[in-house]
Amino acid sequence: MHTGAALLLAAAAGFTARPDDRMPATAPGAAGVEPSPAILMISTDDPGRPHVQELVQGFLAAVSEAAVPPTVYVEYFDQVRFGDRPAYGTEFLEWLGRKYRDRSIGVIVATGDLMLELLAERGGGPWPGVPLVFGTLGKPGVDARGASSVVMENPLPLAFQTIRALLPGTRRIAFISGSSAAEMKRDTAAVALVREAGVDVLHVSGLSIDEVLVRVGALPEGTIPYLITFQVDAARRTFTGHQACERIAAAANRPMFSMGRDDVGRGMVGGPVMTLVPLGRALAGEARRRLAGEPVRTVTVTAAEHSPLTFDARQLERWGIPESRLPAASTVLFRSPSLWRDNRGAVLAALAIGAAQTLLIALILLERQRRARTQAALATSYRQLQDLAGRLVTAEEAERTRIARDLHDDIGQRVASLSIALSGLRRTLPDPEGSVREEVASLQRQASAVSADLRQLSHDLHPGALEHLGLLEALRGRCDDVRAQTGIEARLEVAEGWSDVPDAAGLCLYRVAQEALRNVAQHAQARSACISLERRDGSVWMRVSDDGRGFERAARSPGLGLVSLGERVRLLGGTLDLRTAEAAGTTLVVTLPAGGRHGT
Repeated sequence: MHTGAALLLAAAAGFTARPDDRMPATAPGAAGVEPSPAILMISTDDPGRPHVQELVQGFLAAVSEAAVPPTVYVEYFDQVRFGDRPAYGTEFLEWLGRKYRDRSIGVIVATGDLMLELLAERGGGPWPGVPLVFGTLGKPGVDARGASSVVMENPLPLAFQTIRALLPGTRRIAFISGSSAAEMKRDTAAVALVREAGVDVLHVSGLSIDEVLVRVGALPEGTIPYLITFQVDAARRTFTGHQACERIAAAANRPMFSMGRDDVGRGMVGGPVMTLVPLGRALAGEARRRLAGEPVRTVTVTAAEHSPLTFDARQLERWGIPESRLPAASTVLFRSPSLWRDNRGAVLAALAIGAAQTLLIALILLERQRRARTQAALATSYRQLQDLAGRLVTAEEAERTRIARDLHDDIGQRVASLSIALSGLRRTLPDPEGSVREEVASLQRQASAVSADLRQLSHDLHPGALEHLGLLEALRGRCDDVRAQTGIEARLEVAEGWSDVPDAAGLCLYRVAQEALRNVAQHAQARSACISLERRDGSVWMRVSDDGRGFERAARSPGLGLVSLGERVRLLGGTLDLRTAEAAGTTLVVTLPAGGRHGT
């Protein structure tokens, strides 16, 4: 018999048997009359086997997707447990005929060569001429002409290739199978495939479970055990689920393989492991086609569809098989938790974010260092600028003093002498009519006016009163001059507790008041102005205010004089604040440290 019948039902377990698997998927019509022809599905193995349940579940799920699902009946031939008796097949078909004599069967779906042989020998059994859909692993071993075939690509060649890739020293395959007639046929078919691939075979079949355990525990080097199926042993003991698989794997002295998907996790290394869900779905599709009257055809379910490469990480580690040898697209189960392997994407994202953050922090630190260097350079430049400004102010005051002295002591004296000489000349002129005398008198008056202007200019450049009498007298004198020259009522108000300030502070305050009063006289159109002096909160405070027209600061940039005054005040560590508004007068407030800064 070909591999199809041998291996179709060798897939491993994984589902629990359901008590209603023998029940029809759709209830019959009233009074036992079918509303339409039904599908009869005959599985060739024990309904309790997990791979059989996979097959049926896949089939029923695909049938239910139809717009109007047909009725489905499921029966189980169970050839492993009962097929050793020659008459079993005939008796089974006769029983089916009696059971479904009142049912309209439109399509028969069968798996396994033995059932195909039975139906072929009897012309369709109880349903002659009814379309047949046949499922097998590999090409059918009997003539399937006239039947639609769903062929599962045999995964054994891929399994042998995988074993050699994982264990390059493999020279022999030890096939393990049970002792029933069906299992022995499966073993024979598998052996034929292995020998076709040029691999030596060691039989571990037809034995009791105890003999199998001894044999697999003493396998020679280079021999790999492969479990085909083990449902009945030589002592006629039956094994359900994974009983035999777990015991054999525990006793084996070599890494063990099988094609059962659910054997992975029970001692098997893994490999291409079968699930029969794709076969069930493909059989359902063909059954619906034939029920609709469509022609016979053959459908292939590839090994990639029904036998994904699946491995047990614990067994790989146990036998020292590196995962790097696994074929591409392999699935590895039962791994120990690994941050890198299980969360590689998240770890890479976290590393990328961390690297980006580190780079950003480094850039920020570099920027901070650059900014600190820039700020230090700016501070140095500002100190140098302040020093230069201080020197300029000092030089300006020195030059003012020199010019004032020259005007007063030289030019002023010479002009005064000229005025005296003109006065003497006027008295000695013999001018009966007085015209020449009057001209000389005019020249004398002009010389006197120039002399007065020179004295005022000298006083503005360097107020002697400030140097000899102090700040208060100098400011009172300045107020008197403004009042006399412009008619503006200028006055000085000094708060109680006032005391003298250092020379540098006094000169600064005087210059501010001098410039402020000059602006009042020239621009403010004011009637009065006031200079207030007091000590407040540990500072020297001076305010110069007027009741003039004021101006909008936003519409006018500060003049050179105000900028110069602001720099002079800042050199002493003080502040200068200008407060003004249209038609609201102007107030200039100067605040200096109480002790002042000397040296300017």
